[in-house]
Amino acid sequence: MGIFKDSYIQSDSLAIRKREIRSNNNVPFVYFHIYTGFAEEADEYATLISEKYPFISFDARGHGKSEWGPADGYTPSNYYKDAVATISSINEKKIILMGSSFGAATAIKYAAQNPDKIHALIIDDQPPEFPSAKTREPLLKSYERQKLDRFDSIEQVVAWAQKLRSRHFGWNISDEKAKFWSTHATKSNLEKKIIWRHDPEIMKCLAPFAGLPESDLRKDYASLKIPFMVARRLGDGASLLSPVWEELQDLNPRGKYITYPKAGHPVIFTQPKAFAKDTFEFLESLS
Repeated sequence: MGIFKDSYIQSDSLAIRKREIRSNNNVPFVYFHIYTGFAEEADEYATLISEKYPFISFDARGHGKSEWGPADGYTPSNYYKDAVATISSINEKKIILMGSSFGAATAIKYAAQNPDKIHALIIDDQPPEFPSAKTREPLLKSYERQKLDRFDSIEQVVAWAQKLRSRHFGWNISDEKAKFWSTHATKSNLEKKIIWRHDPEIMKCLAPFAGLPESDLRKDYASLKIPFMVARRLGDGASLLSPVWEELQDLNPRGKYITYPKAGHPVIFTQPKAFAKDTFEFLESLS
């Protein structure tokens, strides 16, 4: 079994954290996380996958252990630019490209434009646009709240996460797992308070793109001819309920579509074992 190793690459003069677990030299996974997320959200899934495939994840700019950029630089085009740089740094002829939520939006665009580079694409709980028109106000509200958030202990963050993420992300996870998330999602400031590790300006910057044509993934999604798999969760507020779920399948019936009724958002964090099992079956079917 491999161990996780961290290193950094440069993109647009920013240090981008690369997290890798490798026990062989097979075609590697390259993973992009959800917005306000971080590479460690995939650790349990990555550990399982690494039995057969190397797994490489990146913290997007302004997230996790990557550098924060200019407040107006958290744009879809810059995240795509970073994806091109990070994938180029791996220097592999083929990759298995994977993304959750906003990370999947970037992955879809990359796969559509670079099909010869992709062995397979795995999409985790991503609607056919990001950010969608209905997310503009929630993004701005989250920005106003999170820029002021201060916690006195990780236990306070766990309580916040279990309440808010259960309500909006459909979480049904143990406090132990919520503590893992809370520890990696935060850092201490100079006043010895616990603050978010991601830059709240991300949400303010992304909000104006909500509903714009450049945020619509339908054309790229419909053009996909490489093998791909789509995972979704169910529950209140889920982004891939009917009729959107059926719309995706109509746009591109070539993919494998899987529902995880007990999952939250993202599936990779809340149902890693079931997701890894289905991933192996999907990839084996391509042989």
